Amino acid sequence: QCFADLSEQEHIKTPLINEIVSGRVAHAYVFSGPRGVGKTTTARLFAKALNCSRRASDTAEPCNQCSSCAEITAGRALDVIEIDAASESRVENVREHIIEVVRFGPANGKYKVFIIDEAHMLSNSAWNALLKTLEEPPAHAVFILASTELHKFPETILSRCQRFAFKKISASELRARLARLALAEGVMVDDEVISAIIRRSGGGLRDAESMLGQLFSLGEK
Repeated sequence: QCFADLSEQEHIKTPLINEIVSGRVAHAYVFSGPRGVGKTTTARLFAKALNCSRRASDTAEPCNQCSSCAEITAGRALDVIEIDAASESRVENVREHIIEVVRFGPANGKYKVFIIDEAHMLSNSAWNALLKTLEEPPAHAVFILASTELHKFPETILSRCQRFAFKKISASELRARLARLALAEGVMVDDEVISAIIRRSGGGLRDAESMLGQLFSLGEK
């Protein structure tokens, strides 16, 4: 729920934090990289920081207490529109959820943020429809396109976006994160088990946390 909680990705956190603090926010971003390393989480956090009504001017950290932060945390913010391109790839979906909506200003916050997950799944006609909006975006609109397959993006789209490449999470960070979770749950986990989870996760934090959660569900201490 805050930038301090994000695992690694300092090369992405630092410029995003600087943009929030300075107020020089771009209108379109591409977050690419392996699955489960924080792309969508960072997008939601970025949206939260941009629209936080109590955020101090010298920090990027959202307060997590104002109505805007609470709504984004609960996934019911009117100003943060999430689209899963894997299931909504057609041009009709882009028109309905983006083009028709982007014309209206934000309901509560300063920005209306559109997060398109698995954006590489968009159809050619959907890309073309989105391109027109990216060429002349409203001042209140921010687009974040998250994807595991950057090579499938049209160059015309990439040229209008700031690009951020997420990396796999290091084994040392995964180990520290899993150890903290085990401690918080009051469960003792052998180092060999942690190592096995790290190997199977392939550098994906989400997969590692899911596997640890499955072990917790056994009910053993």
